[in-house]
Amino acid sequence: MSIGLEVAILPGIAIARRIDKDGDLKRHLLLMPALGLLVCLGISGVCFLLGWTLSTLTSLLILTNIIAVIAIRIELEPVHHAKIIQRSPWFWIFTIIAFVMAVTPLSYGSPMGVDWIGFSVLADSISRTGGFILSEPSIGTWTYPPAFPMLAAWMGGEPHISVFILGTMCFAALLLGISAVGEKMGCGHWTIMAMLLAPALFAKNLDSGYPTVASQLGLIVILTMFSTKLRWEIVAITAMTVAMIHPTGLIYLTTLVSAKLLVSKSESISLTEKIQYSFLALITIFVILILAPAFGGEAVFAEYGWQGGTPMAIYAGLLLPLGIWSAWTLRNDKPARILIVWIGLNWALSSIHLFEGLEGFTIITMMSYALYSMSMHAFHIPLATLVGLRLSRVEGGIASDGGRAVMIATLLLCGIAHSALSELSEHDELHVSSEGDEVLFQLLENLEEGSIVYTENEHWGHVYSVPEHIGVTSIPTLGILQQEFSIQNAATTAIVYDDIPRLQKLGITHAIASPKGVMMQYIQASTHWEMQWSSGASTLYVLEDDRMVSHFEAVVGENMRPDPWAEQRSRDPFNLGDERLYLTEGTHNFAVDDAEAYQVCVMTEFVGNVEAEINGEKFQGSGWYNSCSFAGDGEFEIKIISDSKYWINPLGASGRGDTLIDETGVRVHWVEIISTAPL
Repeated sequence: MSIGLEVAILPGIAIARRIDKDGDLKRHLLLMPALGLLVCLGISGVCFLLGWTLSTLTSLLILTNIIAVIAIRIELEPVHHAKIIQRSPWFWIFTIIAFVMAVTPLSYGSPMGVDWIGFSVLADSISRTGGFILSEPSIGTWTYPPAFPMLAAWMGGEPHISVFILGTMCFAALLLGISAVGEKMGCGHWTIMAMLLAPALFAKNLDSGYPTVASQLGLIVILTMFSTKLRWEIVAITAMTVAMIHPTGLIYLTTLVSAKLLVSKSESISLTEKIQYSFLALITIFVILILAPAFGGEAVFAEYGWQGGTPMAIYAGLLLPLGIWSAWTLRNDKPARILIVWIGLNWALSSIHLFEGLEGFTIITMMSYALYSMSMHAFHIPLATLVGLRLSRVEGGIASDGGRAVMIATLLLCGIAHSALSELSEHDELHVSSEGDEVLFQLLENLEEGSIVYTENEHWGHVYSVPEHIGVTSIPTLGILQQEFSIQNAATTAIVYDDIPRLQKLGITHAIASPKGVMMQYIQASTHWEMQWSSGASTLYVLEDDRMVSHFEAVVGENMRPDPWAEQRSRDPFNLGDERLYLTEGTHNFAVDDAEAYQVCVMTEFVGNVEAEINGEKFQGSGWYNSCSFAGDGEFEIKIISDSKYWINPLGASGRGDTLIDETGVRVHWVEIISTAPL
């Protein structure tokens, strides 16, 4: 990452000066990150499609910067007229707040959610193979919009960190662009303030849906030309660029242009404009037709239900009632009507999710996959723009009672939201890939050449940076996966049934197991796996006899709560159930039958920055801990030292948790009784 995203600065300024001729330097600087990153993503996508290398991408980005310098130096007007735009201090206050909210997740050190794993694997694959090629021993390829993972791969460094930084900065750039667009439309600070009234895109980016969010950078280009005639050459280039980032961005760009066309239907539309609109439609149809065959026979997908119903109300937040009020009061205003129609078209697309399970309609199926979480990203910008437009026309402006009330509410919401976001930096247990997993992934470099490592086919089991001299069994499913050969299912069955000859025939030499999963229990119960490395309760095993067997037992108490990852586990070999004991304070003793045991281990998960003592051993900090002691006491003890604190648990909002306002504490997953196997 030695060069980094600085390559976006000059192209962004050059384009901002061309498409926003009435703007000043400050507005151009606000537009610069969004436009510059869009250029870099577009060039990255073209490089991938043409089969060019990362070094070629470097040359093209340097060339782009040279062209940008020339474009900036060559003024269209011989005499440059300095533009002065008066801005309220509130414009900068809300813009800074939005930017800070966007970049706060960088303090976590690694991304949240699970989608980033797939993007990191794609970036790693590009770095190693130059394409989306599955790592050995699997054979096959992924089909996915290439722009985002290609640029992440070019940034270098660890792939998940590159993906994390790029995704976060794209979102921050999007918000700065919205701020500039709102001001250009005469809304001052109201539009960027309105963006802060809904969790939608903030939640999507926190959940690591980076390409989906980045694809909306193209909307900044179109909205910059909102009050003027669209420049078709710019629309066409933007549409093709967005298509290489993620199809949702192309869909929303198309609905925006379509809304502008529909509202202007009473006006004279030239033949050239009709051709332009038709060409945009053809681009969209072409992308659909290219991808559609891969979805043949699959059912319409609606993981989160109808996105135009309850999910939209949740993620739109205060923007929804304000948007309804704005739509009604501005129904006779042409710019507002365009935004209203835009929202309506996006909402109409959500009807796709009402056909969940329907088969035989390939295009509908494909659209359902592209828009599966559209409540988080389809309505945020249109509603915020409409609300910003309406609030900017409140009589009395900032000084009015209504204006002050909305601003105060926004500031309060931002304070609560930022506090909640900052608090998450102390909750490593929320990350799908634990610190222990990451340490073990790095240690894979030390394995012998030709080693094949079994990894569980779940989010926590996917290695996002595979050393070239070894192989891993599982690969993430994203985009269109064309897998011609895999040993994953055969290896999983062999481990479950302790079929060592089968594992040896498959070439398996090692296995990585996370306490989030279930394969650790099967491996520990076998005498044919020996622990090689362990970190943060995650373990790497080598396929060698250790003569030790394990039995796992649930720990039951008064406060039993759902295990957040229970739905991801299809097996339960020791009948531990889906609930775990949750302790927030005090000292707790639990009886255990260790008369014939060699060692007793207690697997715990610290939720928040908790300090506790387990069997006399002190632990502090969030994450997973496996405390082991020699048998003989007939019990184990957990003592909570730190005071419990309340925090906003995002799992409560996602459905994987049972409460939104949670307490820090210790989740007890199981007690492991280890004994020597009989001869």
